[in-house]
Amino acid sequence: MGRIVAIGGGEIKDGETLNIDKFIVSLSGKERPSLLFIPTASHDAEGYIETVKKVYGELGCDVKILCLTKENIEEDDIRDIVLKSDIIYVGGGNSEYMMKIWEKYSVDKYLKEAYKKNIVLSGLSAGSLCWFKAGFSDGEFIEGIDRPRYKWVKGLGILPYLNNVHYEEEERKEFDEIMKKESTDAIALESNVAFVEMDGKTFYIRADKKRSAYYFLRKGKNLEKHMIKEEEYLDI
Repeated sequence: MGRIVAIGGGEIKDGETLNIDKFIVSLSGKERPSLLFIPTASHDAEGYIETVKKVYGELGCDVKILCLTKENIEEDDIRDIVLKSDIIYVGGGNSEYMMKIWEKYSVDKYLKEAYKKNIVLSGLSAGSLCWFKAGFSDGEFIEGIDRPRYKWVKGLGILPYLNNVHYEEEERKEFDEIMKKESTDAIALESNVAFVEMDGKTFYIRADKKRSAYYFLRKGKNLEKHMIKEEEYLDI
């Protein structure tokens, strides 16, 4: 039960995540799957919407959009569009803002239902963090507020770990120090790398072999950090 592809980052418009995008489509098992793009974290940015339509349309998907910040939509209609999808792809942006909007419209509840129905759940950056217990978010930097800081943002909790994305970025390395205070295991994904959970099993895939993924394990008072080995990635 359940299929999740959580991507650490990358420019979808430049084709950086294309092999991962193809993998996501293949998981649907359908010749022309219905893909629902949820761009809440980007405030429903029109350019982002057009990019996803183009990329996934060319991969054979019937792409639908769920805009929550610019349109008035009934909760029953939201539930209907979510649960009738074959694939759900969540875009990047401000995770904290996204989770607040989702809670307002019960999208969080419907996405958990979608997981139980074996709908493919996927996304990049904020769309990766949302499936986990909590994500290490840069939303304050995105919004341009004074004295921004990275912060934990509560996710849907479908995956029982903490998650950090864009881990190749130098400023994200403070995550290592912060993890020393956490009791929950975590993963850290560089861009163009994805964590996959499928039918209770977990593994990693990547569109760029120069990128890596890491996991952090708490063993008593000790925190162990491990880099995923070359042979541990599933070829896609």
